[in-house]
Amino acid sequence: MKLLNTIEIEPWDYTENEYESPDVSRDKNPQKWSEFWYKCISDSNLQNLKPIELGSYLVDIKSIGDSELKIILQKELKGIDISNVKEYIEPLFGGIVIIENDDIIIEPTCCGDISNIRHWEEIENSKLNHWEQLWIGHPWVYCKQNVDSVALSDYTEDCLEDFKELSEKYKFSKQILTAEIKSSRKYLYDFENRITKVLIELGIDNASKIAKLMTGNK
Repeated sequence: MKLLNTIEIEPWDYTENEYESPDVSRDKNPQKWSEFWYKCISDSNLQNLKPIELGSYLVDIKSIGDSELKIILQKELKGIDISNVKEYIEPLFGGIVIIENDDIIIEPTCCGDISNIRHWEEIENSKLNHWEQLWIGHPWVYCKQNVDSVALSDYTEDCLEDFKELSEKYKFSKQILTAEIKSSRKYLYDFENRITKVLIELGIDNASKIAKLMTGNK
C-alpha cells in the first residue's frame, strides 16, 4: 500500500479552444476522456503530464517537472491580487490517493484539496473503534482506528447517524499507513519549496507565503 499526493488538472483550465468533450462517462470510456484531457492541456504545453490512471485528471506531484509547474502556477495566479494572498490563494485541488496492489482504491473527490492531508494525520489521534468522517471532498469516507489497523468505509454523502451499521470497505496496517502519511507530508513540504523557487524565478512577491497557502502546509 502506498499514498500519493496529487493535484487536479482540469482540462478546460488549460485551453482557450472549445473542444467537444466525450459524450460518454469517464467510467465507461476512460480512453476517450484521456484523449480529450491531453488535447486540452497540450494547448498549454502540459502534454508531458501523466495522470494516475487513464481518464483521471489527478497527477502525482512528484511527477510534475519544473516547466509544467511553472505553467500550472501561472494559471493558478492569473488575475489574482497578490497583495492580498490570504484572501485569494487557496490550496490546490486534489489530495491523497491510496494505491494497493497497483489498484487505486481511494482518491480525492469534488472539492478535495492537498491540504486535506491534515485529516489523514488526525487519524492516529482519533478514538479507538469509533467511526469518524475523513474529509476527502464529497462524497467522503469514514475511518475507524483499531489497535493495529485502520478501516475505511465506502464513499458516501450520508451523515454518520444515518447508518444503522457502517461496513469496513478497506483495512490497512496502522503502522504502514502512519508511515505513508508522514512520507506524504514530507513530499508536500518538498512541493512547497519547489513552488517557492518557481515563484521567485517568476518574480512574484510573497513567494513563500503563496507556496504555503497553495499546499496548506502548517
